[in-house]
Amino acid sequence: MASRSVDIQVRWSDSDPAGIAFYPTFFEWYDIACAALFDGIGLPWPTLFPERGIVGVPIVECGSRFTAPVRWGDTITVTATVAWVKEKMFRVEYAVSVGDRACATGFEVRAWVGRPAAPGEPLRALPLPADVAAKLAS
Repeated sequence: MASRSVDIQVRWSDSDPAGIAFYPTFFEWYDIACAALFDGIGLPWPTLFPERGIVGVPIVECGSRFTAPVRWGDTITVTATVAWVKEKMFRVEYAVSVGDRACATGFEVRAWVGRPAAPGEPLRALPLPADVAAKLAS
């Protein structure tokens, strides 16, 4: 399955008064890593979404487990790995580390969501195009 790692410098604004990264920030980092994964397989979001007529790949389920603190000033490595690809959805799993220290794991299930034909129509998941599914599964 496709995988990609990104390094991110933890900013002051990512942390709480104790200098420890605030847990919602991990989900921002997961999103950065997911976008980098798509870049790495030749499907950058800024061109992919309009070319394929989708609103994006929104999260329909997510979670995270925190095992060690990440602090302001740390450089983290976030690795995104595709765990599975189904007809309309895919799951990406994440590992966050500072050097050799594992700090968190997480996951997102994302859907391939089409652009509504008319204003006010509901969003709906569409089948993943075969070439996209193949690249995610590679």
